[in-house]
Amino acid sequence: MRTVKEPGSAHSGLSDWYWQRLSAVVLLLLLPLPFFLLVAVYGGWLNQQALLDIIDHIYSRVLHTILILALIIHAYAGLKVILEDYVHRIFWRVPLIGAMLVMMTGFGIWWLALIWAWA
Repeated sequence: MRTVKEPGSAHSGLSDWYWQRLSAVVLLLLLPLPFFLLVAVYGGWLNQQALLDIIDHIYSRVLHTILILALIIHAYAGLKVILEDYVHRIFWRVPLIGAMLVMMTGFGIWWLALIWAWA
């Protein structure tokens, strides 16, 4: 019988899987909207002032906030799994996951401050 090197966590990972799938559905629904706006601006259907009027609306800000949160949750869950699978030394894995979490949180705060700054 072999001994266990690293016991891992006490949970099954179902919640990580659930949050990544939920965030993927949200991204699937919301991510095309900014691209449609960019195509509309570059195609000449919207000018910059009309784009700013759309972005300045409260519904756009709420949808953008949901989009950024879903993007961060999805990226964190995916990169955490990659680090857990391919970084075998736990003394590297834990600081890398922590640094990734700090960087993604900082990015999210910065992006949300930009979105809500002109409210």
